[in-house]
This record gives sequence, C-alpha cells and structure tokens, in this order.
Amino acid sequence: MVTDMSASSNTINPWPFLLPALSLCLLFFLLPTLNMVILSLTTETGFGFDNFKLFFATPHLTQALHRSLILASSATLIASLVAWPLAYFIVFCVHKKWRPLFLLAILAPFWTSFTIRAFSWQLVLSDNGVVTWFIELITGFSVTLGILYTMNASIFGLALFGSMLTTFTLYGALVSIDDKLIEAASTLGAKPFHIFKDIIFPLGLPGWLAGIFLTFIVCVGDYAVPTLLGGGLKPVLAQIMLSILKGTYDLSQAATIAVVLAITVMLCGLPLIIYGLAKRNRTAV
Repeated sequence: MVTDMSASSNTINPWPFLLPALSLCLLFFLLPTLNMVILSLTTETGFGFDNFKLFFATPHLTQALHRSLILASSATLIASLVAWPLAYFIVFCVHKKWRPLFLLAILAPFWTSFTIRAFSWQLVLSDNGVVTWFIELITGFSVTLGILYTMNASIFGLALFGSMLTTFTLYGALVSIDDKLIEAASTLGAKPFHIFKDIIFPLGLPGWLAGIFLTFIVCVGDYAVPTLLGGGLKPVLAQIMLSILKGTYDLSQAATIAVVLAITVMLCGLPLIIYGLAKRNRTAV
C-alpha cells in the first residue's frame, strides 16, 4: 500500500508540459481550420452547402480537382517506387560512417525554398536549358525537349521532392531493423528475396506509407511547381484558389476549395488509417 502511494506520488502529471503545445495547435491549426469550414458554409442567404453545390456544378473546378488528383497520384507513385532502392542502398549497402553524408545529400534540397527549387528545374528543363545543351554537346544535333510547361514537367518536379521525403521516412524505418534478424534469417538459409519480403518490407512498410501520405498531401496542395513547370495553362485547384485570393478575394469560394482539398486528402488517406488501426489491433491481440 505504501509502495503504491509512493509510486503514484512520484508520477509526473504530463498535462502542464503538454499545455503549451496544445495551445499552439489550438491557436494556429484548429481555430483557422474551423474558420475555414465556417467560411465555406457561409452564403449570401446564411449558412448552407450552396458553395459546394456550385463547386461540383462548375466544370473547370471539377476538372481542376481531377488534374490535382492525377498530378498528386502520379508524383506519389513515382516517389514511392524510387524511395525503396535509395533507402535500401543507404541502410544496407553503405557503411554506417558514410550514412550521414548520403542523408545530407537527401536533406540538402529541403534547406532551400520550394519555389526556388522549381525555378531551378525550369532553367534545366527549358528548350535552352542545361539538358538540351548537354544533348547537343554529345550528339551535335539541335534538340527540343518540349517538356517544360506540361503535366509531365509538373509530375517530375513533385516526384523529385516526394522521392526525397519518402526516402527519408523509409530510411527511419529501415535503420531501426535489428541486424540480428537479418543475420539469423541468412544463417537459417533464407534467400535475399525472402529476407526482403518477410523481414525488411514488413518492418519498413510504416515508414514507407507515412512518406507516401506526406508526399500526397504536399503534391495535391502545391501551386508553385504546376505554375513554374506546368505553365498554369491547365490549372490545378491550388492555383485557382490562389488566383481567387489575388483577384476577387472571395473568401467563401477559396475556403470551399480548401475544404474540398482537405476532404479529398482525408478520403485518400483513409485506407492508410484503417491499415494502421488494424495492425495495432493485431499487435495488441
């Protein structure tokens, strides 16, 4: 009894330490999100779903939503495929003392502005850019890439960023795998493919899925890359929202677009959430 009382008295109450962080989340995330939802439901006659009905009845807005999903899905798919060989190489093929150097190469682009990176790729991919100059130098023929200001250029720019992000999250999962597991499997005669399939892939899956989800969130809401690399001729929803805020400044319409994007991201991330909850329940059992 005395031991239980002393143990309970020594237990630290975490809420005073969490209060500053919770206050910041409330002030800078929950309240602005609530305000955005209220603005999206605000109409000339009061409150309602008229803004959402107008959104889905407007062809160029639904087409922009479709383009946003195609762009984000394509870039995320490419990034998710590129991340595995990169992360696997850094964790299992590079000596531990050299890993920070490779991580630095992955993290270095994050130290510059997203817009600056997109503009630099604009210079590289243009018809008079570095790639064209190099091809002409090697072949001696005049070449026109025709990549800039297309959907493919936007996918390339976003996939490049997503590859670094997904590689970093996947690296965090792979580097935590106990080397003894792989050594034991190898000692028992497991082939490299089976080691990857039965040990490395399942343990790296949470980090991979986290990177996929983060990449999709960034890609579906980005406007800089579609503007600088895609040209903005066929705008995505983020570009339309920005043009509304710069032009008519219709906060209700802009908030409606933002809510549609947020709901889209949540619906796309729902399978990952269900998978995480199911895995947690299996682990608990």
